[in-house]
Amino acid sequence: MGCFYCDEHHEGREAIMIKVGDMKAGVLYLMKDQAHKGRAVVALKNHKKELCECTDSERADYMEDVARASGAIKKLWGCTKINLASFGDTNPHLHFHIVPKYEGGFEFGGSFAITNPEPVLLSDAEYDEMIAALKAELGL
Repeated sequence: MGCFYCDEHHEGREAIMIKVGDMKAGVLYLMKDQAHKGRAVVALKNHKKELCECTDSERADYMEDVARASGAIKKLWGCTKINLASFGDTNPHLHFHIVPKYEGGFEFGGSFAITNPEPVLLSDAEYDEMIAALKAELGL
C-alpha cells in the first residue's frame, strides 16, 4: 500500500473522504463524517512530510489554500470557530484537517477526535450539494 494522499485511488482515503478539487499547492477533500458540518482536509500535492520541507513559494501557496478553504467553509456554513491540525504520525504526508466548530455543537470547547466513533454520514445528494458549494465559492 502506498501513500494515502499520493495514490490516485487509495482505498482508505476514498472510504473516508471525497475529493473536492485541486487548489494551488493542495488538494481539498470533504470528509464523509460530517459531525462537524464542513469538515475537510487540504493535502499538499507534492509528497512532503513537514511544512518546513516546502519551498517558500510552495509553503505560501499551500497555506493560502488552507486559509481559502477555511474561509469558504466558515462563509458557507457559519461555524463559530475553525480548528486546524496537522499530525501525520501514521500518515506521513503533509495535510491539514479543517474542523468547523459550532457553539453548543459536537466537541465545541475542546479538541476534536480524528476518528469519530459515531460518524454523521450524509446521502450522496447532500455530499454533492456541499461539494458544489465549495467549488463555486473557491472557483474550483
